[in-house]
Formats: sequence, structure tokens, C-alpha cells
Amino acid sequence: LIHSMIEVESQWQPYAVSEKGAVGLMQLMAATAATFGVTNRFDVDQNIRGGVAYLARLLARFDGDIRLAAAAYYAGEGRVQ
Repeated sequence: LIHSMIEVESQWQPYAVSEKGAVGLMQLMAATAATFGVTNRFDVDQNIRGGVAYLARLLARFDGDIRLAAAAYYAGEGRVQ
């Protein structure tokens, strides 16, 4: 799942930056990164750890529903809720 998310989010480009300001392999927004202790969103290890932690939180929030958790990762928790 994580490999697929990285492929979709950044095509494995660690310095990818989206039009909305998401950064790195897992395209973390600044606030999300800060929530999960990521201090350098371009650092591959930190970016992946932060993205995985965020996805884990989303999976818990959506009772393990991978479809909803992935949708929330891409579109935002509020939109999916």
C-alpha cells in the first residue's frame, strides 16, 4: 500500500512539491508533517515515517477501511468524513 501511495503521490521523486505545497515522497503538507514530528519533509526517512503514521491514524479513524483512509490521505480527512 505504501509503495503504491508513493508511486501515485510523487512517482518516487523525493523532492516533489505539489501545487498545494505537499512535499516529498508521500507528499506531506506542513501541518501534517509537524503533527507527526517530521522536521524535514524532503528527508526520505522522515517523510515516509510521517506518511505511514498519518495513514495509520486514518486507518484507525475509518475503522480499517483502506478505501476511506486512502481517500482521506489524498483529499483530506474532512472531505471524506
